[in-house]
Amino acid sequence: MANFSSTTFGNISGRHGTAVAVVQKDGTNVLRVFRKPFNPNSPKQVAHRLKFSLVNKELAPLRQVVTLGNKGDAGAFRKVVGKTLTEAITGEYPDFTIDFSRVQLTTGTLQSVERAEATVTEGTAEVNITWDTTLGFQSRLGADNDEVNIICFNPESRMVLPFTKAALRSEGSASLTLPEIWKGNTIHTWLFLTSADGLYVSDSISMADVQL
Repeated sequence: MANFSSTTFGNISGRHGTAVAVVQKDGTNVLRVFRKPFNPNSPKQVAHRLKFSLVNKELAPLRQVVTLGNKGDAGAFRKVVGKTLTEAITGEYPDFTIDFSRVQLTTGTLQSVERAEATVTEGTAEVNITWDTTLGFQSRLGADNDEVNIICFNPESRMVLPFTKAALRSEGSASLTLPEIWKGNTIHTWLFLTSADGLYVSDSISMADVQL
């Protein structure tokens, strides 16, 4: 065992608190900070890296939407990635997948809506969105002229279509026409609101996936 002689601490051998006495190649004894051995390839670390890679890849097409819906927050995408990692990963290693219904794209104080639903007009690429228009008692929570934004994401083509200002809160519905080439694909949809002055945003709501 190495020994270290110090005028302050006297003779030290082995580990001492956060330091450890070691012998260098030239034979001299020194104190070094003790670091717990770390295995970067442990099953837990490998699984985490796989999840992180998956989330970054799958959410990359939605980065601009996240930026749009979280104005002023430079770290918004990083936060969405972190929340997705902890709340939206399903499956077992190595077959992880993302449950997009649990992915939250925007976070804010504006009152959101309830009973938001997405349906498809049979035989078409038209998506119909409906929501409840009820407002809270406090007007600062929301207003009839809040703007409704709808996000459609096709994971097959990795294409995102944002329909900003698709309707007003008070209208309770909106109809969107998606590309004909998307027929046969499953589309993930979200809805969030922004105030008329653009200063406030609501939490995003994930609506049921639609099959075109």
